[in-house]
Amino acid sequence: MISKETVQLIKEKADIVQVISQYVSLQKSGSGYKGLCPFHSEKTPSFHVNPVLKFYHCFGCGASGDVIKFVQEIEHLSFRDAVMRLARQVGIDIPISTVRSDFTVYTAYLSRVHAKYISQLNKSKEATAYLKARGFTNQQIDNFELGYCPERSTIAVEMAREMTLPLRKAASFGLIKQTNGKYVDRFSNRIIIPIRNDSENLVAFGARTLGHEEPKYLNSPETRYFSKGSMLFLFHIAKKVAKKLDFIVLTEGYFDALAFHRAGVTNAVAILGTALTPEHIAKIASSTKNVILCFDSDDAGERATIRALELLVKQGLNVAIANLTEDDPDSLYQKRGPSSLKESLKAALQYEKYIVSVVSRKHDLSVSAGVEEFLVALKPWAQLLLSQRRFERYNRFIESVSATTNLSAAQIDEFFRSRKLRTISKVEHHKRHLPSGEEYLVYLYLTHEDMRNEIHNVDKSLFSERSRLFFEKMRESRDQIDALDEELKVWALKILEAIPPGDPVKILNDVKKQLQRKSLERRISEIDLEFTSTEDSTRKMKLLSERQKIARLLDKLGGGTGAK
Repeated sequence: MISKETVQLIKEKADIVQVISQYVSLQKSGSGYKGLCPFHSEKTPSFHVNPVLKFYHCFGCGASGDVIKFVQEIEHLSFRDAVMRLARQVGIDIPISTVRSDFTVYTAYLSRVHAKYISQLNKSKEATAYLKARGFTNQQIDNFELGYCPERSTIAVEMAREMTLPLRKAASFGLIKQTNGKYVDRFSNRIIIPIRNDSENLVAFGARTLGHEEPKYLNSPETRYFSKGSMLFLFHIAKKVAKKLDFIVLTEGYFDALAFHRAGVTNAVAILGTALTPEHIAKIASSTKNVILCFDSDDAGERATIRALELLVKQGLNVAIANLTEDDPDSLYQKRGPSSLKESLKAALQYEKYIVSVVSRKHDLSVSAGVEEFLVALKPWAQLLLSQRRFERYNRFIESVSATTNLSAAQIDEFFRSRKLRTISKVEHHKRHLPSGEEYLVYLYLTHEDMRNEIHNVDKSLFSERSRLFFEKMRESRDQIDALDEELKVWALKILEAIPPGDPVKILNDVKKQLQRKSLERRISEIDLEFTSTEDSTRKMKLLSERQKIARLLDKLGGGTGAK
């Protein structure tokens, strides 16, 4: 295991701008740099890198992180491998034994347990019969390294003891759990499917019950080395094929992705029991910009398809939807054979036609009100195509709508362009505003280390909660940028991008005056409130006297109050 101190040293030594410049053409922008995002397709740069924060963020797709995260995502590496690569670049020597200790134990433990699961499958007639009923040949079972965990298994617990691995440690690896004070295997009476990371290391298992108990599918829990939100099943195989063929097939489940691979379509991957995430999309986009969605054909699958479409299209990917004639890809393979899956891809609908087809089923197009509701529902998609300047797709979209409604393309185009309706998803629109005093202080704090002590002494009682949290984190951590969470880093990055360089002394003095003015104005408001509520004439005179003094101070600071 690499120590936190070593990781921190690597992050400090690695020049994030220099590292990212190896992959992205960066241009100076304010106190940072910007360029076209490497994780999604775009024509206007929205990818920002800031050397002060040692942080990157794309305001288009949301991809963000530090230099290690960037190398992980762009090169499809594990955290360990990314750290090792950067360590070599910056000249830090990390002993291999130190690096590999925890991860090696983790993968060795999973691999040994996996070997036992494979052995158990060979012994289980029931488990073998289940896979044969799903059309798996012996060769396919071997190729995909499928296994079986028997009912009330003690395989994982016994293996931990055999390796002298503390059971608490084994539990953190996800294969055993504590029940009623006793450690037991997590899986029971399930087909075991190995899950490998992008570097082909075994990091988790998927498990499918042989019986009727719920949940039908069960993953290993998330660990330090396994995250469902950033991993795709079989991506370690599919990434190279997808790059070569320039498209990827995205499915919902293990057996769906396995069905495609059994049919020879080895650029298929599956989501691991979670919704599609920006990390998934960044991973896909690093291999190809073309995606064929192949989710279940039921109502739930249709809703999942629409949600995935929104995310993928928004990031500039080209998406088509496979034409399934059965409930899911695995069922299609079982009933109609491997060629049927390839045919479903050949017959895939481009997303603009798919959307029209899906939405049309939800409206009565025989009446004018239904047609208008139909057009209103489609407007967000039209807006998205127009905003991305994808005019060819937009024209095909209009043609499809025209064929469905018998309205002319000109009428539809006019409707889509002339009315402002809701957008496809809730996107945060940031209005341009003048930076506040507290934002100027954040800017100075990050760009002028010599002013930090003075800034810490500024009264922050009137600051927003986010600004106060920023300065608290900085004080507590002794100015360690990594003490900030991702949300605060993105917020700070926006401030650094928005504020142009200026005279730091003048800025600080102006901000102090502004904050003093705010404090005095707040006191005037308190005086006015108390003045109207008190009946004590002596107290009223004191309040008036104090108010007049504050008014004079405000005049000196350059801000009037409208004195009584």
